[in-house]
Amino acid sequence: MSTASIKSAGLILATVNISNIRDRAKFELKTLGKSTRPIGRQAANALCLGFPAVFLLGTTALEIYQPGYNRLTSTISELVWGPAGWLENILFLVFAITLALFALRLRTAFIPLAAASLGFVLIAIFPTRAIGGEITMISLIHEYSAQGIALALPAACFLLAKKLDNNEKHRFLVTCSITAGVIGIAVNICGFLALHNESAWVGAAERLIVLNGLFWLQLAGIHLWLLQKDTTTAQPPKHYRSSRFSTAPCPAANPVSTAATVQNDTSRWY
Repeated sequence: MSTASIKSAGLILATVNISNIRDRAKFELKTLGKSTRPIGRQAANALCLGFPAVFLLGTTALEIYQPGYNRLTSTISELVWGPAGWLENILFLVFAITLALFALRLRTAFIPLAAASLGFVLIAIFPTRAIGGEITMISLIHEYSAQGIALALPAACFLLAKKLDNNEKHRFLVTCSITAGVIGIAVNICGFLALHNESAWVGAAERLIVLNGLFWLQLAGIHLWLLQKDTTTAQPPKHYRSSRFSTAPCPAANPVSTAATVQNDTSRWY
């Protein structure tokens, strides 16, 4: 065999090996994505179900611990200037993670939820001005980020309700989303008036905005968790051949497969 033939054969083998490695890498990445998807769903479920209570309990504890703090006149962000203010920043960051995972799970309302998640990151990084302090660029970033969160949450509610309006399985979530969206707009108007009229009730208005978002997350998490649980129970057993080279015919279609197909149409929601 000539040297040219050996080189050509080696080049062909190298090309084939590279192609096989590339295909194998694509397969592994695809498999990894499928294997980690349930973990992401479980994490989103756990945070949506448990975080609202953690946030409320943690914030309440900081309010009690901070001397002279008034829930009606002081904003939640002002807790960062207390003795354990760093805990409030941690709660803001966990709130951001919760919204980010919820956005990845829902996909439909991804943009407003991702914007709200980014807003919580910003208000954790850029604190509000201290009581009696001067307005700075950092405090303005915090203020505008908080206003963006207040606008993004009702937008996410209405967008999600619109996308799921024709799906009977999500009728409860649609009702909750519309209700939360309407309440969100109402309390946003109250908060806007309180903020720009320098009302003493700005803290109360802000708390209503946050509570509305937390209750919506809680109810949405419960709904999706129950839906995932029911769908997992109704899934038919998977059939497969015992050997790659087996000539045994495939088993007959399971009579439940039609129902499973209908359920799988909404698999991206859980």
